[in-house]
Amino acid sequence: MKKSYSFLLIAAIFFSASCSLNYLNSENSEASIPEFCFKNASYTKYEASKKNVSLKAEQLEQYKSDNAVFAKNAVFETYDSEGKEDTGGSCQLIAANTKKEIYTLYGDIQLRLPKQDMEIEADSLNFNKKTEQITSGKSSEVRLKKNDMTMQGYGFSASGVSKSFSFVDTVSGTIITGDDEPAAKTEDTPLENEAESEG
Repeated sequence: MKKSYSFLLIAAIFFSASCSLNYLNSENSEASIPEFCFKNASYTKYEASKKNVSLKAEQLEQYKSDNAVFAKNAVFETYDSEGKEDTGGSCQLIAANTKKEIYTLYGDIQLRLPKQDMEIEADSLNFNKKTEQITSGKSSEVRLKKNDMTMQGYGFSASGVSKSFSFVDTVSGTIITGDDEPAAKTEDTPLENEAESEG
């Protein structure tokens, strides 16, 4: 738990600072000084000779000691083993653990999931590439568009494995059932405190 709080604190400092993350410790160490710091950077990661992650950022910092990468004002894509796009989008800050393939996104998030025909807007999200899980905090609002349906609510989670998603609180949205038919709309409907859908 202590490590996750430190990770969020580092992210918050990075978001408001120009360079670098050496603000938590006055002593120089691998944990507080980036191994690399780039402006207007393009970053591509390959696995088994295939593109795995592509990232462009206004500022990019990489830390050797804990496999941490921070990207400010980023545009990104991740790819599956066949080279097809898994996810793509943009946000104001990405804090990533490249070894565990866990990405925390902050600020004006625009996320697309082509395989699920889904688009997501939020202010904070967690993405685990290994488990293909996307989650938000219970108090974080998420807006979702899928096919002819738009929804928003709190406590969002989505699974790339089961192709399902859910909200746990205060769900509202619109479903279009036909080109000329009026939209069916629900507002602030807890639906027994959970709304779920399978793609």
